[in-house]
Amino acid sequence: MPDALIDELAYFEELRRKLLRHHAEQVALIKGRTLLGTFPTDEEAYAAGVKRLGNVAMLIKQVLPEDPVHHFPALEHGLMRARP
Repeated sequence: MPDALIDELAYFEELRRKLLRHHAEQVALIKGRTLLGTFPTDEEAYAAGVKRLGNVAMLIKQVLPEDPVHHFPALEHGLMRARP
């Protein structure tokens, strides 16, 4: 994982409580240690980020109390193999 993404995720965690109070279930747009805004959808956050920053890496993450956990039973039971 690139260092910039690690830093942006850490910054999101610092802001999570505040974001939950005012922007729960919206989508946060973060670049570096700057919150560029919150948006109703991923698409709107991405469009705003590209318009403001160009086509660069940025964090777009939904504001939820906890990150969802996704299960892939076929992988868990050995029915498929993940490729590196």
